Amino acid sequence: MNFLNQALLWGIAAISVPIIIHFLNRRRFRRVPWAAMRFLKVSVEQNQRRMKLEDWILLVLRCALVALLAFLMARPVVEGLSGMPGSKVAAAIVLDNSASMGSREGEGTRLTLAREAAHAILDRLPGGSPVVISGAFHPNEASNDHDLVSSRIDEIAQTDRHADLLLALEEAVRSLEGQAAAEKELYLITDGHAEEWGAFAVLEARLRDISAGTRIHLVMVGTPAPANLGISRLTPAAALPAVNEPFRIDVDITNYGSSPARNVPVKLLVDGQPAGEPWMIDELKPGSSESATLYATLPSASYHRVTVALEDDGVPFDDRRTIVMQAMDDVRVLLVDGDPGVEDRESETFFLRHALAPVPEEMRAAYPVKPSVVSVSDLAGETLDRYHAIVLANVADVPLPFADRLARYVEAGGGLMVFPGGNLRPESYNTLLHGKHQLLPVSFVARDGNAATRPRVMVPTETNPLGLDGDLLARVKFRQVLGLEPGDRDHRLALRYDDGQPALVESEHGLGKVFVFTSTADLDWNDFAIRPAFVPFINRLLGGIVQNRESNLNVEAGETLRHRLEADLAGREATVYEVGDPEALGRLTTLSEAEGSSVLEFDRIHRGGAYQATIDGQPDPVLFAVRPSVRESSLSLLGAEQLARLGDSATVVGWGTGSSAADFGAHRKGSELWWPLLLVVIALAAIEIILAQWFSRSK
Repeated sequence: MNFLNQALLWGIAAISVPIIIHFLNRRRFRRVPWAAMRFLKVSVEQNQRRMKLEDWILLVLRCALVALLAFLMARPVVEGLSGMPGSKVAAAIVLDNSASMGSREGEGTRLTLAREAAHAILDRLPGGSPVVISGAFHPNEASNDHDLVSSRIDEIAQTDRHADLLLALEEAVRSLEGQAAAEKELYLITDGHAEEWGAFAVLEARLRDISAGTRIHLVMVGTPAPANLGISRLTPAAALPAVNEPFRIDVDITNYGSSPARNVPVKLLVDGQPAGEPWMIDELKPGSSESATLYATLPSASYHRVTVALEDDGVPFDDRRTIVMQAMDDVRVLLVDGDPGVEDRESETFFLRHALAPVPEEMRAAYPVKPSVVSVSDLAGETLDRYHAIVLANVADVPLPFADRLARYVEAGGGLMVFPGGNLRPESYNTLLHGKHQLLPVSFVARDGNAATRPRVMVPTETNPLGLDGDLLARVKFRQVLGLEPGDRDHRLALRYDDGQPALVESEHGLGKVFVFTSTADLDWNDFAIRPAFVPFINRLLGGIVQNRESNLNVEAGETLRHRLEADLAGREATVYEVGDPEALGRLTTLSEAEGSSVLEFDRIHRGGAYQATIDGQPDPVLFAVRPSVRESSLSLLGAEQLARLGDSATVVGWGTGSSAADFGAHRKGSELWWPLLLVVIALAAIEIILAQWFSRSK
């Protein structure tokens, strides 16, 4: 026998109360000589024995009542009994609703089977048992209302997220800690997708710990999927998307199955409408990926939905992926010239201007990029928010007021490019932009003899984030560079020299992007500006800055959208809808206030696809896109050996169409005795009242 509230057993000590009262109330007689008393002596002795017996009977009943009440409140549990009235089981049921659970099974999905299993588990629980039902991401509170729990099971929705099963288990165990019941049971209903069990040893050890006080059931649903083709990468080219100009989209298609796939069409849609002919992949071998190059044309200067789609298969969530892109027809770039020179060609920004707008003079008014050149002395009159990017070209010193404005500008989503030169004083940049504002992720170092004994050659890094042609870069000769020393802020090396020194470093500052180059934008230290690679290089930098403004509009399922808007929108309500599901109910959020802007923040994005946020008082909605988790595309499930190891601490049950619920609850051996004990207490109380009245009658 065990007790759920062992501390209340101390209440048995209260049986001393009626005993003390009994002894305090004993009659004490004073002897008074009286001649007539001798005639009653025999009668009194007989009555005294009977009264003592009656007092002892009442004392025993009252002590038994107190002891049984303490015993009852301690909630005893007896093994070997089942089905006793009032016995309850505290249960937590976790349904894995990650992306892999959307794989098709017959007429439904794996999640459909999981819901059926959850209902079967609920039906086998004793009435009134507290039950916690939750998906893998959002737990609910415990409820004794099984009709409410049943409705919660049906409300658990399919997601395109990757599940953290360890976190889900911890939440379920925490929900059981406050429940007092004869037994505690934890049910995890999942498809056994191997990616969710990536840290298998950690999960196995945690399940072993949990099983010490809670009975665990692993309910495995579904069958292995035979094949899956998925979109594993969708990347727009690192260039500026202009209106009505073809824009490259790079896509990777991966065969996660065990058989080759042939004649695979890859379709492109812009704002939901087909764009051009599909790209055909002749053959895709198992476990391999194939790249497709598609070209999208964005029809207007606004945000657009660009979708890549495959034909539907048994694992549908990764057959489509959408990104949001903005077509530009007016990109303003502020060039700060630190060495204007005597003639226009001698200007530090001469080659930058022509690279940003590489068209004849008569066509520049219609070209989307509009560069403007100012000197350092003219910066005080410039409104930085008018520009998409700012370029510091061989600027000697950064004025203190401008440094403060520049840091705020980049943090709010602007872009910065830094090109050094002979005028640049490293201490000014290091003190203000690197040290004070932490705008630059690196500091400049003027090294002795940094004019190389032989010209350096610039090469892309392995990832080549700018997508530049290595052969074109190899033709550029760098005679002199400025050294960089990394700081504590995160940054990435985009280009390097053949001797390993950094050439181009990129980083984020707030919502903006920063590029730091180590050589000049003119011909003083290199011949880059007159090489074919210079124009695509400059335009890729600008494209990276412009696209970075919308990078936070493309998030992964389960992440939080944070998008900056105009400051006067703070406090307004926004309603978020799924574009692909017109019948879906909108979800409300409120734009928060930030320094110089407002922030649209939304964290309830669990499905892939396009969304729009309609803001009160604004005619145009904000578009954003959610991509499904790539980790969920794998078809690998837990093997027999792994399931056997989990079976040491949990009961592993398979569930499919037509499965029986007989295994659920068959292990229960104990029942609470509070209900029969309560009946005994009531009966004893009634007997005590009757006997007390009977014994107190006149004799």
